Amino acid sequence: MFDPDETSLAVLRRSLAATAATHDVQGGFPKDNIARLHERGVLGLTVPIRHGGSGRGLADAARVVGAVGGGESATGLLLAMHYVMLAVLQSTDSVAYAELARRAVVDGAVLNALQAEPDMGSAARGGLPATIARATDDGGWRIDGIKAWATGSGVVDTWLVLARTDEAERSRVGLWLVPSDSEGIDIDPSWNHIGLRASASHTLRLDGVRVSADACLAMHEPGSADARRQSSVIQVWNGVLLAALYDGVARAGRDWLLRFLNDRVPSGLGASLATVPRIQSVVGEIESLLTVNRVMIDDASRHADSDGGLSPQHARLVKMVVTENAVTALDLALSVSGNHGLDRSNPLERHFRDALCGRVHGPQSDTVLSALGLAALGDPALRKADDTP
Repeated sequence: MFDPDETSLAVLRRSLAATAATHDVQGGFPKDNIARLHERGVLGLTVPIRHGGSGRGLADAARVVGAVGGGESATGLLLAMHYVMLAVLQSTDSVAYAELARRAVVDGAVLNALQAEPDMGSAARGGLPATIARATDDGGWRIDGIKAWATGSGVVDTWLVLARTDEAERSRVGLWLVPSDSEGIDIDPSWNHIGLRASASHTLRLDGVRVSADACLAMHEPGSADARRQSSVIQVWNGVLLAALYDGVARAGRDWLLRFLNDRVPSGLGASLATVPRIQSVVGEIESLLTVNRVMIDDASRHADSDGGLSPQHARLVKMVVTENAVTALDLALSVSGNHGLDRSNPLERHFRDALCGRVHGPQSDTVLSALGLAALGDPALRKADDTP
């Protein structure tokens, strides 16, 4: 079991940060980091105690993801997605959950989803997946399709594949458990982004992949109550954990900046840059942004862990605000660090590149703001009464 106290998280963060720059340059996923997480019991953090895990909730998961992401961002991203998938599996009450949870704890097995597609884009924006799950004569399933941005390709043990059935009258959408070593899965090494370069978020092709009947977790008609309930779990955990990830990245950049400003003594100044009022003001602005982040993440995760719960709308807003604050904070850090901040021998520019990916990760700002605006405009308490002149 892993106890996410401040000391343990700091040690974990430093151990991952030691090789982060190398993985960023090489572009391959840091597999050794997964072994480190397994050794410490991090992969089973949210697994119930009865299944051998630590039984922690979203609040502790967010703290761990923030620390891991601050050390090495790609590892933090995959860990966040692993926790999201465990939450989804637990919510479906699937018989497969106990075994997958056990494997996460005992074997260090990692889960992730295959949802986005080249044509459909992010599943968060709606639309039916082009990936098809066809029932086979032996009672199993055959899955065919192309999935984009499969984070952790070559590291993930089991994929949760979003697909639709080929039923003539009513096509249903569901999640299928697919072992990553299944025959018919091919990795196209397409990932070449400016940030999260070590995430191995490649394109995966599924060509006649065969799985058993019990590989289907659940099938729903699009827009049904069951589909919305499953989506709600994904949105809450995804929103809060992505926020925690990018907040962790921003804090790592902030920490480097503070050391640099205290240590840097320009000859013309005769004192450290930390003594300059303008720079102090910028650092104060960074601190204000990160303070807002911490308050939002802590409040949201506590609500999610309580009986009151957390709405998907709230989680999406947290992700959007925290991510934008992270990007802004790192941009400010670059503005007062000069050439040193942009030098690839220092980590600040890498943290900035990684944080930019947060804007692309769903939910994106336009969908969050449109939903908030629509809800506000539709509030009956703020509409003009019919008899008002």
